[in-house]
Amino acid sequence: MTSLLQSLKQRLWLCPLILAATLPLPSAWAQPALLLRVGDTGAYPGQQDVIVPIYMNNYSDSVVAFQLWLQLDRPDIAVFSMDSATVVDTTYWDCLAWDSGVCVESVLTTAEGEWDFFHVDTNEVLKGDIDTVGTLCSGWEYVDSRSLTGLGFDLNLVGIADLPGPPTTLGIGPQQGGVLINLLFDVFDIPDTMTDRTVKIVIVTQCLYNPNGDCIGEVWIDSVLDTTCYVCTQWLDSICLNWEEVWPPPPEGCDSMVIEWEYTFDTTGVFLFDGSITVAAPPPICGDVNGDRLGPNVADLTYFVDWLFFGFLPPPVMEAANVDGTGAVNVADLMYLVSYLFYGGPPLACW
Repeated sequence: MTSLLQSLKQRLWLCPLILAATLPLPSAWAQPALLLRVGDTGAYPGQQDVIVPIYMNNYSDSVVAFQLWLQLDRPDIAVFSMDSATVVDTTYWDCLAWDSGVCVESVLTTAEGEWDFFHVDTNEVLKGDIDTVGTLCSGWEYVDSRSLTGLGFDLNLVGIADLPGPPTTLGIGPQQGGVLINLLFDVFDIPDTMTDRTVKIVIVTQCLYNPNGDCIGEVWIDSVLDTTCYVCTQWLDSICLNWEEVWPPPPEGCDSMVIEWEYTFDTTGVFLFDGSITVAAPPPICGDVNGDRLGPNVADLTYFVDWLFFGFLPPPVMEAANVDGTGAVNVADLMYLVSYLFYGGPPLACW
C-alpha cells in the first residue's frame, strides 16, 4: 500500500492491450510509444496450423503484460487453431451463520484459509493454439488464449511476465521488430471457384465499457486522489461484519483503506496494423481446357472443338490449352490432346 501511495503517476494500457510500464511524460507523445502489427501470410486450401506473427515495437518503455482481442472477418475461410479444454473453477466458502445445519450466510475465502465448503464449476472452453518459442514473451509466467465466442473466429490473448511470488521474470525492454507471439490458424478447404480468398485479422479497438468507445490507448492514472479509512466496529473471528468510515485516520490506524483512481484516456502514441491470410488459388491443370479441374478428359476435347470451330467461349486459362508447349494455342494442341488421351501420346507440356 505504501509503495502504491508513493507512486503519484502511473500509466497503463487498457483492454484489449494492457501494458504495465513506467512511461515518459506527455511531451514524448510526439513519437509513437507502441506499434503492433499483425503479419500477412499466404496459405493453401485445407492447410492447418498456418503461422502468423504479431510484431511489436515498444520504443521507450518495458512491457510486462498484454491483452489483445483479435477477430477474423471471414470465418468461412479460416479460424484460429483451437483445442477443447475443461476448465475447473473451485471456490471456497467460510460459513458465518448456521441454521439447523444449513449455512445461511457465508463469505468467500481461499483454500489456504479456514473454509466450511467449496463449490466447483466445470466449463468447456476453446483454447487457442499459440506459439511462444523464440518470441518476446517466451518464458513468461502466464500466457493464455481463449475464444470468447466459443466459435473459433475470435481469440483473446493474455500474457503476464511476472506473477506474484518468486522467481522474478522481467518484461520486454524497449526494442523494435520483435515478434510478440505467433498465432496459428486452420484454413478450410475452400472451393477453387471462390474469388475473394483473403481473411482479415482485426485487432479490436472499439469497446462498450469505455465512455468514448476506445479499447486501446494510454491512460494517466492518479493514485492519490482520495483515500477513505474504514474502522471495523464488529468482528467475527477475523471477519469484519460492520464498519464505519473515519476521518482523519485514528492513531491506531485503519482496518482497511479504499483508494479512488482517476484517469485520463488518450489514444495517441499507439499504432495498430491489422494482418491477413490470403489463400492461394490452386495452379491450373495442363489440359483442363474447360476449367472444371476434372480434366484432361473428353469434356475438354469437346470444349476445345466448340471454341476453335464454333465460336464458343475461350478456355478460362488459356495456358492450360497450350498442351504441346509451343506457346500458340491452335489445332495442333487439339490433335496433341487427342493423341495423349486415346493413343498414348507424349505427356502434356503446357509449361
